[in-house]
Amino acid sequence: MSRKASKPIELDKTVKIEIKDNTAHISGPKGQLSVEMKDGVDVKIEDLKVYVSRKDDMYKPYQGLVWSLLNNAVIGVTKGFSKTMQVVGKGWRSGVKDNIINLQVGYSHPVDYKLPQGVSATQKNPGEFTLHSHDKQLLGQVCANIQAIRPVEPYKLKGIRIEGQYLRQKVRKAAGV
Repeated sequence: MSRKASKPIELDKTVKIEIKDNTAHISGPKGQLSVEMKDGVDVKIEDLKVYVSRKDDMYKPYQGLVWSLLNNAVIGVTKGFSKTMQVVGKGWRSGVKDNIINLQVGYSHPVDYKLPQGVSATQKNPGEFTLHSHDKQLLGQVCANIQAIRPVEPYKLKGIRIEGQYLRQKVRKAAGV
């Protein structure tokens, strides 16, 4: 049995879950999410706990997957998720206005990135901004799309990165050996 999925998901009083046609609809103070469930996985709601079980050992991987997706949805609609992005490079900066992030990252023109619905941004300083969302998957995809505008290069480590991301710096070529 999946170790995490053997434990129930604790619900807050503000969270409501409805299960219809292999889809769980979760609503809370931060928003609404829906999670698609696999065929061999059963979800039961008792008191303020959600139990995820499987019909057969063949569905063991899906049990952990559905548990994790439901847990992330519950955390998202109650607390929400956030990631801090850093713009590293001489003269490079970012600016946030409404739902548009303006990036000046060494191109001949500034790049405007429009945030999708469900994601918001706040500016800390010109080289750092924070993205907030109730959907963990959407937040990660938006971060990846922003990083793709100017990925971190391996020699000087200039580029757009997520705060706390591990980066390995390459050694430059040895001269005249």
